[in-house]
Amino acid sequence: MTVNQPYKMCVLGLGAVGQRMLEQSAGHPDFDVVAGFDVAAPVVAQTQSQYPNVTCYPSAEEAIVASACDAVYVATPPLYHAELVRLAIQHGKAILCEKPLGVDLQDSADLVSVMQQSGLPHAVNFVFASAPAVQHLQRDIAQSEDPLEHIHIRLHFHQWPRPFQAHADWLSGAAQGGFTREVTSHFIYLLFRLFGSVHIDAVQGQRPSPERAETQLSAFLHAGNVPVTLVATTGGEPQETVSARFLTAKAEWRLENWYQLTRRDSTHPDGLVLTQDADPRGATYQAQLSQLAALMRGQSHSLPDFDVAFQVQRVIESLLAQTPSPTP
Repeated sequence: MTVNQPYKMCVLGLGAVGQRMLEQSAGHPDFDVVAGFDVAAPVVAQTQSQYPNVTCYPSAEEAIVASACDAVYVATPPLYHAELVRLAIQHGKAILCEKPLGVDLQDSADLVSVMQQSGLPHAVNFVFASAPAVQHLQRDIAQSEDPLEHIHIRLHFHQWPRPFQAHADWLSGAAQGGFTREVTSHFIYLLFRLFGSVHIDAVQGQRPSPERAETQLSAFLHAGNVPVTLVATTGGEPQETVSARFLTAKAEWRLENWYQLTRRDSTHPDGLVLTQDADPRGATYQAQLSQLAALMRGQSHSLPDFDVAFQVQRVIESLLAQTPSPTP
């Protein structure tokens, strides 16, 4: 990259999240996706048709090397993250890795060490790192004279995997899928960001068989000194729910549908909207890319590094380890 030119990005994994990066980077001044790789021929054909300036290569290494990219976005299923991150490190690239960092804790611990030793710019793609709603929430909590008494996280998915990911069979398996790794991990990261630590007190979950992903999971946790309840379910009610409620004795903040923040108190019993973006989803993704650009320039940024992502992974895998399949 030269002055005032965008960073060249290579996207490894062109499924749902890879396509989202292609869409969002097309509208961001700091990034230009120039290369891609995926093992699935249909998504490669779709990418080349929709984004003719993106060259798709037959291997991940060719995509990284031939494109002379500045940054690599690893957007594959998590079992392949470590291999591709190491490849990007080998070629000296800045790295944005999709969450979760990995599945195997020892593999991820080794990856954190290798990543830190490389000295390369790196981050993991937790969207709450840059969300305007979360920035507002963090500021309000810090300034509130009324301490938090409880946090309640509620997740519900009528269908898992969700319709836009229905083609991704791995999301329905226990090996690397499930809503706990895919969605709950964002909220565990949020708790780390806001309170610095997360501890599990009790877990109850269920999966239909050892090979299948969890279908429900409930837990009691602590984020710092604040008690947290987590309830996540699938099936039943067709309306998807993704929300976190932060309660004090006198007020409540609600983070709903990922990006919408409201405050409820005696003055605003129906809720005061605190996020004003016409497109809060788009604003969050654009902010994430701006923070990645700041990271690559050596400037202050809000993105979590691999060590933070590993702390999240430890909590997630502990929750899943306590989620058994039915006894025959």
